[in-house]
Amino acid sequence: MTIASTYFFLFRRKINLRQRLVMAQAMSISEIGGVVRLVRNVLRTTIVVELIGATILAVRLIPDVGLARGIWWGIFHAVSAFCNAGFDLLGGLNQGSIITAYGTDWVVSLTLMALIVIGGIGFIVWEDIRVHKRFRKLYIYSKLVLWTSGLLIVGGTVLFWVLEHSNTQTMERYGLGDQILLSAFQSVTCRTAGFWTIVQSGLTDASKAISILLMFIGGSGGSTAGGLKTVTFAILALAIVATARGRSHLTAFKRTITKEQISSAMSLFIILLLLVFCGATYICAVNDVSFLDSLYETVSALATVGVTTGITQSLSVSSKILLICYMFFGRVGIMTISLGFLFANRVEDRYQYAETAVLKDRGQSFENIYGHRTWQIWVSCGKKVI
Repeated sequence: MTIASTYFFLFRRKINLRQRLVMAQAMSISEIGGVVRLVRNVLRTTIVVELIGATILAVRLIPDVGLARGIWWGIFHAVSAFCNAGFDLLGGLNQGSIITAYGTDWVVSLTLMALIVIGGIGFIVWEDIRVHKRFRKLYIYSKLVLWTSGLLIVGGTVLFWVLEHSNTQTMERYGLGDQILLSAFQSVTCRTAGFWTIVQSGLTDASKAISILLMFIGGSGGSTAGGLKTVTFAILALAIVATARGRSHLTAFKRTITKEQISSAMSLFIILLLLVFCGATYICAVNDVSFLDSLYETVSALATVGVTTGITQSLSVSSKILLICYMFFGRVGIMTISLGFLFANRVEDRYQYAETAVLKDRGQSFENIYGHRTWQIWVSCGKKVI
């Protein structure tokens, strides 16, 4: 939708209300005010960031692969990282090694990580940072995105290092600095990027579980990333904490999050969780693979990550078709459902039944609960309870 909008910019065509609504939906925003300016800034920022990334990568790669190939590979991998695609050409240096040839190269790894994070944060947050500049002035959405993204990256890095630093199949042969770099890259790439600097099949089961969780969460709304989305995960996590502490309202940064938003987040979470479980169960049932590897493959497809433990080629045709459907739904369906929750008009019920406590039966004795004999008779009539 952003590329389609360039037609109007290049030929100075007037953008009508309907087109603005479509652009707003593509950017995952709920209002059309300033959407044209936002799209322009998205285009400019995308080009500038990718050019900077391509230049850094090209300068580093040219001494190894030559001028023409270094420039081409710099551009290709900068775009692939920024768009969270994960396709790479570096396997040509060592067949099958993918990007592991530069896994401990700080320039290449940090550049790719920066591009992945910037692309996964989302266009809305970019614009908010550009306008307000200071963290305390940012919208609640942007604050949640930045805090959640930072915690996931740091937490994932620590967990991967703890679980893999002594693993002979992944990090054991590297020094401490390289181990931290590899752990950080694994933490970042699981957020729907698709690159990998360590062989995924060599990960411990615990690391695979952490990778599955990070892939399931994914990036942020209005970005190039897939997955459940960071803000949705943050709302669910905060709701669990609030419930455990006995609070009736959910707050974040001195603002109250509505029950409708919590309900929408929970609905999307349950939909994705059911798809993941059903898909992994099917792949495990029709192929000779473990459930954990099946789960890894399914989440990777649904969250549009692209990493694999190496079982993809051995899967049956039906399993591959299932993964294709999951990848398509993960790129289009999740966004559509999210927009449906965001823009749908809530249907107001014309009538409402009397409220009830699910765990208490009508006419039940509450002697064991209150310590004395108490009887309640519930009579409902329309909206009134007598």
